Amino acid sequence: MTTGTMTAAPDLPTLEASIGATPVRALFVCPTPRGGTPQYTHNLMSQLGRRGHQVMMLTSLGYELAPYATHYTVLEVIDRFKPHPGRWLQAWRALRRFRPQVIHYQGGQHPDMTLLLDLLLRAGRRVPAVYTPQEMQSNSPRPHFDAASRRLMQRMQHVVYNSEDNRVFARQRWGLSQQASSVAGVPDLLAFVRQDLRPQPPPIPAGRPLLLCFGLIEQRKGIPTLIEAFALLRRTRPDAHLAIVGKPLMDLAVLEEAIGRHGLAGHVDLVPEYVSFERMAGYFERAAALVLPYEAGWNSGVIPVALGYRKPVVATTIASAAEAVAHGETGLLVPPATPQALSEALLRIIGDTALLQHMQAPLEAAGQAQGWGPLVAGTEALYRQLTRAAVG
Repeated sequence: MTTGTMTAAPDLPTLEASIGATPVRALFVCPTPRGGTPQYTHNLMSQLGRRGHQVMMLTSLGYELAPYATHYTVLEVIDRFKPHPGRWLQAWRALRRFRPQVIHYQGGQHPDMTLLLDLLLRAGRRVPAVYTPQEMQSNSPRPHFDAASRRLMQRMQHVVYNSEDNRVFARQRWGLSQQASSVAGVPDLLAFVRQDLRPQPPPIPAGRPLLLCFGLIEQRKGIPTLIEAFALLRRTRPDAHLAIVGKPLMDLAVLEEAIGRHGLAGHVDLVPEYVSFERMAGYFERAAALVLPYEAGWNSGVIPVALGYRKPVVATTIASAAEAVAHGETGLLVPPATPQALSEALLRIIGDTALLQHMQAPLEAAGQAQGWGPLVAGTEALYRQLTRAAVG
């Protein structure tokens, strides 16, 4: 197995054209039922299923994408609070009939649970396993996170990192060998939304340029800095509007106080909830730009969504943003925790006509590059390599 970026020709529509071999039986394990990780997994599984592979998913109760699972089978079994022995028995029988040739784990926030599942699923069986850790650090205190992450990755036959920065992090923090690993950027997580759903526009007055900060609301994401920068921006652009949308994992009183202190009521929408796919699509279609003022953390799955919608991105030089955003071409990059620099970048992204015209062609190219074809073809090649080694 070799290191490197998983790339391939993007247009490989049929199984025969892409692999010329018997379809692979792949089991995906995604303990998280909602959010970016299951959206990533759904897109990948759907594409593999369309190309003729047999795909099954083991996930938690309440899997949000179950209505769209038309090209793979879903086993909703995992529940951290109840054992559900009847569901597990049915799932175990289904897995015995399915006989996966490769198991592909998805996630990052619960490596201890994933490790336990791997010990159970591969007990006494020679089945290769792949791990895609979308999140490299815990977003809440978990005392065994590092130890479980290290042990889990050591058990894998291959690890697919979503950025080179993540791979470097794993080597430096956990001392992991990178021999059996590759890097594959995150494509557009909401690709299926534009195909299947009608967007629901947000209630923002017409004519206001919307700056969108989307995703989990966390301390590490620098949202207080964004509010301060937005207050500076409105001295020049009083028509600007900011929407901060996502499930909160921090004390919102800090943000509410800052909004009130700067007199931003009516121009800042704080939406502390996990919104529907229709509302997600509505926010991205309405936005003038995506803003990610991260001050710590890992890669963002939201950037590919913005690029898929041909929206420029203003981000800090944190969390692999520089790998996903071309400064001056598909967005602007600024140092973290610098309100003045962020404010100036926001002003340019909504008011510099020449810059916006220059960005049109790069954004169109970047949007087209957010498709799932290259990742799917690279995943197929990886599965072939692992399954051949397992029977060799």
